[in-house]
Amino acid sequence: ETCQASNCWNLRVKGFANGLIMFLSRYSCLAWAFTFSLLLISIFSARSPARGLTQDPHASQPGDTIIILDEILIESTRIYEPVRYQPVDVQVVDSLHLAMDRTMPLSVILARYTSLYIRDNGPGGMASLSQRGLSPGQTQVLWEGFPLNSLSLGMADLSLIPAGLFGSVEVSPGTPSSAFGGGSLGGTVYLSSSRPQQPGMEVQQSAGAFGTYQSLVGGRYGKGRWSVSMQALYRRADNDFSYENRANGLNENRRNNAGRGGQLMGNFGYRLQNVRIYSTVWFSDREEQIPGSILTGSSEARQSDRSVRFLTGLETSVDGWNLSLRSLIDRDVFHYVDPPANTDSHFQTGRWLVNLDITRPSPGAVVWKGGLSGGLEMVNTGNYSDKYRRNSLGLRLDPVIRLAGGSLRVTPTARLDAYTDFGGIFSPSLGINWKVAGEHLHLKGMISRDFNPPTFNDLYWVPGGNPGLEPERSLKGEGGFIYLPAVPLIESVNMTGYRIWLDDGIYWFPSGDGVWSPANVEKVDAYGMESRINLRWQVRSAVFRWILGADYRKAEIARMRFPGDQAAGRQMRYVPAWSTRSTLSINLDPVALNAAYRRTGRRYITEDHSSGLDPFQVLDLSMNYKRDFLQASWQIRLAANNILDERYEIIQWYPMPGRHLEFSLSVGL
Repeated sequence: ETCQASNCWNLRVKGFANGLIMFLSRYSCLAWAFTFSLLLISIFSARSPARGLTQDPHASQPGDTIIILDEILIESTRIYEPVRYQPVDVQVVDSLHLAMDRTMPLSVILARYTSLYIRDNGPGGMASLSQRGLSPGQTQVLWEGFPLNSLSLGMADLSLIPAGLFGSVEVSPGTPSSAFGGGSLGGTVYLSSSRPQQPGMEVQQSAGAFGTYQSLVGGRYGKGRWSVSMQALYRRADNDFSYENRANGLNENRRNNAGRGGQLMGNFGYRLQNVRIYSTVWFSDREEQIPGSILTGSSEARQSDRSVRFLTGLETSVDGWNLSLRSLIDRDVFHYVDPPANTDSHFQTGRWLVNLDITRPSPGAVVWKGGLSGGLEMVNTGNYSDKYRRNSLGLRLDPVIRLAGGSLRVTPTARLDAYTDFGGIFSPSLGINWKVAGEHLHLKGMISRDFNPPTFNDLYWVPGGNPGLEPERSLKGEGGFIYLPAVPLIESVNMTGYRIWLDDGIYWFPSGDGVWSPANVEKVDAYGMESRINLRWQVRSAVFRWILGADYRKAEIARMRFPGDQAAGRQMRYVPAWSTRSTLSINLDPVALNAAYRRTGRRYITEDHSSGLDPFQVLDLSMNYKRDFLQASWQIRLAANNILDERYEIIQWYPMPGRHLEFSLSVGL
């Protein structure tokens, strides 16, 4: 009724094949059959032909996941070059892996296969990200270059974003504010939509533990100059998993935790001579029950999230200059109701953003690049005293300079942004990539001055908002290398060290009258090391890939924010010092096996470090079988998640599920 009174839409994408697949028991012992995929150490010494720097002939196989090929051009840094030429580290989750795990929320994919630390409240709850120890609101989540972060909260809820809608995901912790504007103190996560390929259609049905069902239908068609594609998903889940309540030692089931919703994304493209026009529409409608922590008992809270996003673009060339013009119109409606707490919170937010990129391709020493951006953002809610809006304008100059015969690439960037609520911000950066041993060893580094605008809640929340807040600022630097040896077994070795000095951080604390209010009082010193090694070998027709990663991060409150601040000089809450991950993929065409393991170290939950959460480890296994039959492509996927049945919490008093299964069947025509 509230939405109808606000003239907002109510998208209902219904399931296409719910009930076709039998519900799978969460305790099935068949899950243990997948453990044989871990018995790969005996093959570690197997030899395969020397790998050069050309495209991997097996790259199109289903088992090749998280692979960074030279032909992949990166978008998350605005430096349109392959990974090895980037000045900062970039991790790519490619379309092959997203297609296999398309039933999962984006938060699950990022937790399994990247260095991001996902602050997950469990199935049915919010999932935000932390990069290099910084808060979720200090990393930009971008869709085709436009931000998805909430205008009111500043963060993006990754549990609301299905992985199956996207063709690739790029994680770049070092991307500066000079690339996409404010918000990237901790870098960017860049989502690219799936591009229409050959004509066809697909239907997929999946089922899993805790009453989880997901239906997907998609199609693509192209003829001559134009092409269209569409994907629609519907997901529902009871999320009534069992857990051990640490407060009383009893086994209980999660209650008031069901959710359902649909997503639809449609793409259109048209090409005429040297002009390309394209557009994408993305609808989302989710309704969730909110259980709260296990200490609150049975909650009655519920929440709805509805959005529509319309992106359109034009690409052309004029007198040797390449022009790319993009525009995004975005409207979101958020409604949270908790009757026992007498809470009824309603938000309507809107964006209209425009971006123009200009490039002068050149085989010479300098490639001239730059851009203009502008936008209007607004929030309407009963939690503020009025309707508020923010206008912005940005100017960017980011040439690429090639020196020493192309062996040294220098990327200086200067960006000036102007905001109507806090004035102008200058964001410079300087990156380098130096090829020192043929094509095999690249040294790289970046230094930047970044900023993060205050959220609308920070500025205008009643009571406590502070309209006098300044943007958060940081000085960020990183350096490292990527090694691509032309030898068997090792594909690449990546190592990156970084340091971030954050000033004027926004921190909420209570005043004398008990009202919480934000101020620019936080200073953070964050530093660490990220490492990754990609291995590949082949035994007869079986192709193995093994990706190992380890990260160390230190993020300290560098000075007291208020008298007696016990967090000063200590690691920030919920930031693990150590985390490791391992992804093992086996392609036995037509079967692909995958094992993803991650371990997260101890996290402190109190600022004085008097209490913390124990380390946890999670192992997920999956099998995909693909076969052509009756003029159709059939694919079966069976996954066993948390195979070790680990009982753990990422956020205190928000339990995660134990061992559970998932099954999906898809048919492509």
